[in-house]
Amino acid sequence: MRYYLDTNILIFLLQLRSDELSTEVSREIMDYSNLLFTSTVCVHELIHLFQIGKLPLKRNGKDADINEFAQWLSDMGITVNPVSIKHLQELASLPMFDDHRDPNDRLIVAQAISDKIPLVSSDRKFERYTKFGLKFLFNKR
Repeated sequence: MRYYLDTNILIFLLQLRSDELSTEVSREIMDYSNLLFTSTVCVHELIHLFQIGKLPLKRNGKDADINEFAQWLSDMGITVNPVSIKHLQELASLPMFDDHRDPNDRLIVAQAISDKIPLVSSDRKFERYTKFGLKFLFNKR
């Protein structure tokens, strides 16, 4: 099985906060037969959160080096998929919900729909996109 990991799931993994993951999500992430992906949009969000001080990360007792994000994701077996024209076309076809206008979230959803890969997230608002083709695994923590 393949899965797209949303930014919040990546944060839990990078901060070694596995207690924030539901049993089902942990099982899927730890199953080495599953392929894990994330979007360049999520990596962009991680870098931004790190740079503004909202995502403190330590490695070996020292402040993390932001330039190592790609290597950490690779070490965890997570492939970063770039946004393509087909993802942007999918984004253009999604409805705009009054209470969910975040452009990054919407692009992550569009990428998962377009690639036909289930999205793992703690954001319950993503459920409303299932009627537009999103396969969604909700982290129920």
